[in-house]
Amino acid sequence: MKQLAYSLIIVILIITVGTLTIKMLKKESESLHDLFTEIENSIYIDEWEKAKNIVKETQNQWDKYKKIWPMLIDHLEIDNVTVKLSELQAYILNQDKTESLSKLAALKVLMKHIPEKESFIIQNIL
Repeated sequence: MKQLAYSLIIVILIITVGTLTIKMLKKESESLHDLFTEIENSIYIDEWEKAKNIVKETQNQWDKYKKIWPMLIDHLEIDNVTVKLSELQAYILNQDKTESLSKLAALKVLMKHIPEKESFIIQNIL
């Protein structure tokens, strides 16, 4: 009977930790997604200095997240975000509207994809 109780406790613990992890990933990715939207709005109205400042803030935020996220998600996802964010910075410094908006679109898709990929849905289980 004790073994059943221990097994049940372990299963509940695993499910709880998994759920909390997914919530954290979703919250943090939404935070980055919101910053990408701010950058996008700044670019549309040609406020390049504001866009540069928000990109720096985004980079600082990402630097915090990429220390924790490797324990939770695929390293390839982290590398993709890091590369695209670096490219975005370069395009904003050069005030290249088309390329900046293109990289932002890619980053937004990545930010939505990461929590979806890690969530408990039938597609991810099978």
